Amino acid sequence: MEVSVASVTTKGQVTIPKHIREALGLREGDRVVFIIEGERAVIRKASGEKLSEILVRQTPWAETSLAFQKRLREEWR
Repeated sequence: MEVSVASVTTKGQVTIPKHIREALGLREGDRVVFIIEGERAVIRKASGEKLSEILVRQTPWAETSLAFQKRLREEWR
């Protein structure tokens, strides 16, 4: 297991360390999925995975379905 530490910027951004990007095969423009598991977050490359497959694993949201769909479309543009 490799461990890296990064800082969060004022805009909430984090740079994924190079060796992690290489291990996941991440390139500029790739999408990643963040999964919350208790007190930790897991990052995965999203390529080849349908958005519906990602979302089915999530707990209910605190917003209406239509509001969530609108936000989702905006985020994935």
